[in-house]
Amino acid sequence: MAEHPVAKTLRGLADALSGAPPRLKIAFTALGSEFSTDVLLSAAEQVADRLLPVIIGPKPIPGFPWYQADELASAHRIMEQLLADGEVAGAVTLHYNFPLGVATVAQIHSIATGRSMVLASTTGTSDVHRPAAMVKNAIAGVAMAEALGIEEPRVGILNVDDASTVQRLLARLREAGFPLHFAQSSRADGGALMRGNDLIRATSDVLVCDTLTGNLLIKLFSAGLSGGEMETMGSGYGIGLGPDQKAIIGIISRASGPATISQALCYCAQMARNDLMRHWQKCWQLASSCGIEEIVHQRTPSAGPSTTIAVSAPPKTVLDDEIHGIDILRLEEACQHLWRHGIYAETGMGCTGPVLMINRQQRADADQHLKSFLS
Repeated sequence: MAEHPVAKTLRGLADALSGAPPRLKIAFTALGSEFSTDVLLSAAEQVADRLLPVIIGPKPIPGFPWYQADELASAHRIMEQLLADGEVAGAVTLHYNFPLGVATVAQIHSIATGRSMVLASTTGTSDVHRPAAMVKNAIAGVAMAEALGIEEPRVGILNVDDASTVQRLLARLREAGFPLHFAQSSRADGGALMRGNDLIRATSDVLVCDTLTGNLLIKLFSAGLSGGEMETMGSGYGIGLGPDQKAIIGIISRASGPATISQALCYCAQMARNDLMRHWQKCWQLASSCGIEEIVHQRTPSAGPSTTIAVSAPPKTVLDDEIHGIDILRLEEACQHLWRHGIYAETGMGCTGPVLMINRQQRADADQHLKSFLS
């Protein structure tokens, strides 16, 4: 149920009398974790002096807004509606499928130096091609660094496969007019390619990597001190950023412990207060005007139109089932194939990889059509 008007008024008066800035409403889907609902609610209640948690789940925190949901699918629908209606400034959830083109960007902290570093990215995918995705991750990382108050953030590239290619593409983007500043490794020979010591020291303001590597790194940083039992450090997997992403949605995992959940809620509120999406849209629009799509896909602006025949989507349905195991390079084709057969589907990137999201009542037909298409 939504917050009672009287309670809302009294809460606003209390905030005003305290002299503190108004607390932002942050939705939290308090279910689906390896921990009990009570543990999740306790984590939210611990930071209720810094933000106003709006609980979506099977149980409320007495005195706080609550929307009942008994499964994640329905909780996500409620969360999305609250965001669309402007009822909350952001949301924290888990096991959420962002559309293709959206990747999460997080912040990690170096115990050795006390420095913080933006890690781009940790879940989702900004592009189906690895070098292109890493270049777009860099833009998202710069946007988050700026939202954190870092002027002219220095960007380093983790020395993984395609790192040199990514460096060349970013250099081309800089030559085209995007204000990118490369970090220098702490190694004697310097350079923008970051090694293990640079990661531990948080040498750069932004560290660019592919999502799978970033996902591994964020798990090590967050759960390393617990022996892998739970995530105890940091603020989760970050905020999803992509060209069409409008809402601030932060991601945790089933293994996120109370401390991480509390920090994820605070980080979400901080990014909402610092207007992360304005920084992101500014960076992305500038990158687009500099020809990022042509640069990362090695196209020329005068290239002819695609010969792919457009397929109209059938009427949208509730998406409460997922099909896994489709190669990411064929995911869009598979979605279009289902559309041709009257089955509404959307692509997404889940915790375990690419997914097609469909209505469960159409699952059998979808499986049959995809079996023949993908074989």
